[in-house]
Amino acid sequence: MNKEQGRAERDYRLVKAVFMTLRDKGIITDEELSALKKECVRRLKPMVGELEVNSIAEEKGYTG
Repeated sequence: MNKEQGRAERDYRLVKAVFMTLRDKGIITDEELSALKKECVRRLKPMVGELEVNSIAEEKGYTG
């Protein structure tokens, strides 16, 4: 992973943590969380984050 890819992954993880907190506090729904994560992947292009968002595990609710 090069520096740019590392930054994209870091930024995605930070944004995801904020979105998860908003969901946990009931400010956004699970559906909104999913849409926000997909939009972040589209914009930031994180390597691992993209795999995570587009995986079947995500759709099935796996959180491990």
